[in-house]
Amino acid sequence: MYKKLLSRASILMFAFILSACGTEEVTKINDEEYQTVSKQNDVQKEYELVTETYSKDNVHIEYPQIINFTDEGKQQEINELIKKEALAPYLNTIQNLEPGQKYEAEGKYEIKLKNNQLLSIAYKSYNNISSSAHPYNLFFTTNIDLTTGKQLFLSDFVSNIDEKFVSILKNAKYVGDLGEENEEQIREIVFSQYNNDEDLILALTKGSESGIYVYITENFLGISMPVAHVAGDHAEFEIDLSLLNDK
Repeated sequence: MYKKLLSRASILMFAFILSACGTEEVTKINDEEYQTVSKQNDVQKEYELVTETYSKDNVHIEYPQIINFTDEGKQQEINELIKKEALAPYLNTIQNLEPGQKYEAEGKYEIKLKNNQLLSIAYKSYNNISSSAHPYNLFFTTNIDLTTGKQLFLSDFVSNIDEKFVSILKNAKYVGDLGEENEEQIREIVFSQYNNDEDLILALTKGSESGIYVYITENFLGISMPVAHVAGDHAEFEIDLSLLNDK
């Protein structure tokens, strides 16, 4: 699927380059492609993101919302999906608090990719429940196909979650919060929690059920893996998209 999206993006870039060279060269793109490019460029230029904040007691969570999208119905649908996914872990925690417990959370988001086809959002938050052993850091993502309004997962970006993909992941660059000097130690902690590649493949297939999340950038596929609190609660690795195209 990502190859198809990448192909569309290439057409857009091609059209931009040709437009700088004059009208005569632009006509080299066939009518169907040109109309697609024009429509997609309109979407990309018009929609923006604004920040909304959920605030209750000591829980403050920021999340994005789309404005100026060409399709108002789809904009509402996508915004509802974003809000639901952004607040779900916090509302679930609040709902399951025991009597006398207090919960505090401070959450921000980062846009990993924003174009006319894909929106990839990563959320980070500091969380603490009174009387618990320690606070914890939460990382999760939401990826949306803007052409359909549907949420995307690892299987939408990787055709086969198999041993070859696991090998690529194990050699991917660590980009987590603890810095490159801790890369090898973090890598060992992350992957040693799985007995074998089959267990890791199963966990990757289950995705968020296993605490694994994915995001996409212009050049990389990011994978966030769960890890012990001492190692930061989560660890992110990025895979060059060219490796997946060759897969």
